[in-house]
Amino acid sequence: MEANFISNSTGTTFHVLSDNSTVSSLITTIDTNCSSSLSSSSSTTPQPFNATAPGVPQPEQAVQYFRSSSIVLTLDGYNNSATYNNDTNAPDSPLPSGIDMTLLDCLNQTISLAAPLINGASLPHPIIPSSAGFVGFVWLVWCLSSLV
Repeated sequence: MEANFISNSTGTTFHVLSDNSTVSSLITTIDTNCSSSLSSSSSTTPQPFNATAPGVPQPEQAVQYFRSSSIVLTLDGYNNSATYNNDTNAPDSPLPSGIDMTLLDCLNQTISLAAPLINGASLPHPIIPSSAGFVGFVWLVWCLSSLV
């Protein structure tokens, strides 16, 4: 699914692509947080992603990935030549001039806070300290006390 967010000052168009519930939730949150920068032409509901439609967001237009790459923010007119470069040290292409940096910053911050990587670093079960050291210590004390 996708949603577009259009700047009310420069016409800069960003797209958010992800699953339906994520895009739906982000539309509401982005509208709340970034409304002062958004055009009324911005999405109000998620739209199906059609890979064959003209003007569809392309991988080289990605400006930011979120939540372990399950959400992507793209920018119309951006062409990051490093996307298809085999050199992993190749720097990203600079963003084009004249884009609405206020809206981009608002989108980045809003999506980052609204779509965290839940349980990303947690373990499947809590870590419980091993009691083997304590049991060994008790056994050692018991053995030594029987020698006295």
